[in-house]
Amino acid sequence: MRVRVIKRLDLYILQNFALVFAGAFFICLFVFMMQFTWRYVNELIGKGLSLDILAQFFGYMALTLVPQSLPMAVLLASLIAFGNMGERLELLAMKAAGVPLIRIMRPILVVVLLLVATSFYFQNSISPKAQLQLRTLLISMKQTSPAVEIPEGVFYNGVPDVNLYVQHKNAETGMLYQLIIYKTDQGFDKAQIVLADSGKLEVTGDRKFLKLTLWSGELQGQSASLLQNAAVPYDRETFNYKELLIAFDSNFNLMDAAALNNLETAKDMAQIETDVDSMETELDSVGNSYYTVARQMYFTPPQLPRKDSARVMQRVKQAAAVP
Repeated sequence: MRVRVIKRLDLYILQNFALVFAGAFFICLFVFMMQFTWRYVNELIGKGLSLDILAQFFGYMALTLVPQSLPMAVLLASLIAFGNMGERLELLAMKAAGVPLIRIMRPILVVVLLLVATSFYFQNSISPKAQLQLRTLLISMKQTSPAVEIPEGVFYNGVPDVNLYVQHKNAETGMLYQLIIYKTDQGFDKAQIVLADSGKLEVTGDRKFLKLTLWSGELQGQSASLLQNAAVPYDRETFNYKELLIAFDSNFNLMDAAALNNLETAKDMAQIETDVDSMETELDSVGNSYYTVARQMYFTPPQLPRKDSARVMQRVKQAAAVP
């Protein structure tokens, strides 16, 4: 009868702890993920990333933060579970029945041991692979060009080698009015200034160029001789309709993960032990080479002629023979 009561008691404690632990774990994981996201928010906003890329980013992030969330979840769940049982006087009833506190906590201790093994498995097997993929995504996000969002009334330099000024724009139609474009894609000595009454900016189908359609404008160019104060006029061109293609790769290009194989957080215990052995061997070889060079420079043995060396050895033998 007593064994049945103890088993039911263990099951009751485990149920209370498990329900609280599930919620505490996801709360801790969510807090850590928000903290991590806030650190890299500049790489996420304004890049035009698709939903599948963002899903991969948050998925790998969650896997890397599991070992950090488990201890916090265990602590929070234990405090809440035993706090609830103490509030309902259940702990007092257990103590009055002669059950020691260590016996009450034994089911949770067993669960904690299982969680320790799970955390170690995550940290040694899953987390290094997730770290590698996560760092690959972060570097690729940093290299991705931001989405073009042209403001009104100021020069926009988000496009390489182009400064664009728009006095007014229509958000519904995408039309831009009173444009001033300063292009230096051919070098500063061949800079071009484009003035237009209206225009429209679009991304090409392959997302590697920006197509700028202009109406009723003028193109002014300058040459190197003009910069040298030569009497050469500006090159001018008036147009009613003109299209400009500007190189702007807005695709998300995922870098090769093999370039980050030496990342320390992307290695398991076996790889770390191998690297430590290799590093010790390399340090020993460097130390031996430095010792050899220093010995040759500062501890060069004296070079005696053969006659003098024979005489010295004879005297040493005589001195050793004297009792």
